[in-house]
Amino acid sequence: MRNILNIGIIGCGKHADNFHIPSFLRLKNKYRIIGFYDLNKNRANYLKKKYKVGKVYRSLNSLFKDKLIDVIDICSPPTFHYNQIVKSLKNNKHVMVEKPMVLKSLELKKIINLNLKHKKKILCLQQQNLRDETKILLSFFRKNKKKLGKLILIDGKANVKIPKQIGNSFTNKKISGGGPLIDQGSHILGLIANILKYPKIRKMKSFILKKKKIKKKNFIFNIEHAAYLNILFKNNINFLFETSYCYQKKINEFLINFYFKKGFISWPKLEYNFINSKKIKKINHKLPLKLASDNQFNHFYEIIKYNKKPITSLINSLYIVRLIETCYSRSKIIVDENKSL
Repeated sequence: MRNILNIGIIGCGKHADNFHIPSFLRLKNKYRIIGFYDLNKNRANYLKKKYKVGKVYRSLNSLFKDKLIDVIDICSPPTFHYNQIVKSLKNNKHVMVEKPMVLKSLELKKIINLNLKHKKKILCLQQQNLRDETKILLSFFRKNKKKLGKLILIDGKANVKIPKQIGNSFTNKKISGGGPLIDQGSHILGLIANILKYPKIRKMKSFILKKKKIKKKNFIFNIEHAAYLNILFKNNINFLFETSYCYQKKINEFLINFYFKKGFISWPKLEYNFINSKKIKKINHKLPLKLASDNQFNHFYEIIKYNKKPITSLINSLYIVRLIETCYSRSKIIVDENKSL
């Protein structure tokens, strides 16, 4: 394997433009962008010109067949992930894929079985697990275990504006596979699952809110606009979670609060207090916080070059896919008559 890994990028939307490409360019001693593919050729050409790297492939098959490419970076919408992962493996490529890895647990089981033959490295980019704030949080948990006492309740929120999209890529279920539960939910659910070491679930209640009808020119919105989860894990930790797409919120809510018997900690702000403390304090850390995207791509490089164990294994990803899949299949659906978001 080359010291510098050659990357082929599928999907030229928000993820590739805002996070992946800038990170690869910063990590130029580890990654080289060979080219782009997108159904919208204008988007692919735009990124090529903007970053002055790589080439644009005329077809997806020509990208897969390019022997220069070591790694396929899948930034396409979720409904395309399964087929693109399978084709990557069959063409002897390692795979990085944006979350959620796939939409159905059966698809991921097929990928796991297929990779028994091809033995390539596959990583779902659950970047919240690799944030420096997460490492600091986990270190604080370990050092203050007795002071904090038992973890009782986790309260998570991911209420955000609809992401900038191309061709309704986030709000058309045929492309996205779902709404905020898939998009933002997989971030928070993946992080909580990792922190709690993928615990078994005792009980779960969930509600999905859908709009009856939204009429806007060239705008398709056939996904849920909000979801609410109440999960009781078998270790008796209760997890409450809400996520939504909303135009009206001025400030995005993307946070988790951890409530212990003798204390409280927030993420990613890293604020805390103990039961006998009157003031909320900030967890001290000496090192400057690095970008999560750089951390995740450094991690994947080490997985390939040094056979390092992935922070999120395929079995871990299967847990998350099953959880989201179960939420959609078992949720009570509530139709919201209000047409505004």
